[in-house]
Amino acid sequence: MKNSTSIPYKFAIFDMDGTIIDSMPAWKNLWNEYLISKGIQPPEDLAESILNMTLTESSQYFIDKFGIECTKEEVKSDFYKIMEKKYYRGFSPKPGVVEYINDLHSHNVSTCVVTATAEKLANACLKQNKMIELFDFVISCEKVGKNKQFPDAYNLASSYFGSKPSETVIFEDAPYAATTAINAGYYTIGVFDEYYKDYIETMKSICNEYIYTFEI
Repeated sequence: MKNSTSIPYKFAIFDMDGTIIDSMPAWKNLWNEYLISKGIQPPEDLAESILNMTLTESSQYFIDKFGIECTKEEVKSDFYKIMEKKYYRGFSPKPGVVEYINDLHSHNVSTCVVTATAEKLANACLKQNKMIELFDFVISCEKVGKNKQFPDAYNLASSYFGSKPSETVIFEDAPYAATTAINAGYYTIGVFDEYYKDYIETMKSICNEYIYTFEI
C-alpha cells in the first residue's frame, strides 16, 4: 500500500502501542521492573505470558502467579506509577504516522484509537505527542472489561462511528488482535513493530494487508 487513498473506507481504528506509538519496549520492561522491585526474578517468558492482557488482568495474574501480597487495585496502581512517568515523559510516534493520518482526514476518513492501555495513560501519551486532536475519540479495552482477544472494544468504536465492521479498517501490530479484528469482520491492516518481528509472516497470512511503515 503506497498511500492512504488506497483505503476504501471512511472509518479507521488505530491500535496505539506498537502501531502508532513506539512504546512496546517500555511495556516489556515494566513487568520485569515490577517483579524486581518485589525481589522476584522475572521468568524469561513473562512478556509472552501476559502480552494479551489489560492492566487489570495482568495485575491479577501477578497475584496468582507470583504470590504478590497486594490487592489487584494495589498492583494496578503500582503499574500506573511506573508507566505514568514513561508516558508523560513521552514515546515517539511511528515514522510518518502523523502525516498518514492527516492524509486520511484529507480524504474524509474518521479516525480513533482503541488500545489495551488505560485511557488515562493513552490520553497522556497522545497529548504529549500533540496527536490527541488527530482522533475523534480514544477507547481503552478496560472500558468494556475485555482485552483484544474479544472484539468488544472495536465494536464499541464502530458504534461510536455509526459504522459496520465491513465499513471499517483496523490497524494493528499484534497477531492476536489482528486475528480478532479479522474474525469480527473488519478490514485489517497489519503494521510492523520490532516487538513482533518474528511474526511478520504470520501477520501477512492473517491480515488483509501488511505495511512496514506509515511513511507515504
